[in-house]
Amino acid sequence: MLGAVCVGIVVAGSALAGPATAEPDEPATGTVESPNWRWPVNLRSGPSLRSSKVGRVRHGERVAIVCTTRGDRVKGAWGATDVWNRLDSGRWISDAFVDTGTDEPAAPDCAGGDPEPTKPDVPTKPDVPTKPEEPTKPDEPAKPSPGEGQGATAWEKQVLDLTNAERSKKGCQPLRLDERLTRAARLHNQEMRDRRYFDHISPDPGHRYPEHRAKAQGYQSEVTEIIALGASSPKEAMQGWMSSSGHRAELLNCSWKSVGVGALPGTGRGGSLLDTGPWWTQMFGAR
Repeated sequence: MLGAVCVGIVVAGSALAGPATAEPDEPATGTVESPNWRWPVNLRSGPSLRSSKVGRVRHGERVAIVCTTRGDRVKGAWGATDVWNRLDSGRWISDAFVDTGTDEPAAPDCAGGDPEPTKPDVPTKPDVPTKPEEPTKPDEPAKPSPGEGQGATAWEKQVLDLTNAERSKKGCQPLRLDERLTRAARLHNQEMRDRRYFDHISPDPGHRYPEHRAKAQGYQSEVTEIIALGASSPKEAMQGWMSSSGHRAELLNCSWKSVGVGALPGTGRGGSLLDTGPWWTQMFGAR
């Protein structure tokens, strides 16, 4: 599936249609795209979130796809889709976590047509293991989240500098730091921490999508957002974004003119990445 760190951008999922055909002799291939490069993606015994977990694959691994079918709707790195891929191992992975380089299904329908399970509402959390790897401690002292109206923190300034350095290699103009987008990015980090979720889509209907959060801070132009969770430094957050084709494309999109950066240090508490952080958000604006 072709997509938009945790790392993430929101793009509609692909649809699957057409009669069942024989499986190809040589499977198609794709690259696993976890919403967070630290978290493996679960493999299932069938095309359903209710099917047993039978293994895991890591971000960046290549997989061979034998055929595709419809199953439970899953939201992953590129948005939500009900397409599932059967791998050459016989296991299943949601197309939401596979970048095949095309918006179309990478392989024909599975022969015989797997029964289509009932589809739940789009889940609010990605299909990832309940106990992800623990992040390393930040390599810089934890800094309190600045209040509204304050300048960029050291981490946020480093993210901006690293982003503009990558853009300059492509010939793009440097992004201008926008206070309104920065407020939106910081508030999203705080909400993800406080409500223990990692997503572009907020559970609060008042500011559910990035454009809603930007407008709430007075920014009226087109925006997009990338996020990351668990990176211990600006450099590691940037490495994660640049290792993902969708996030790299947004970073190097010369049409973006401004940016807001939010970097919220880790809590030092135990538990999953949702408890420990750090949290990272960049919101790009068109003017």
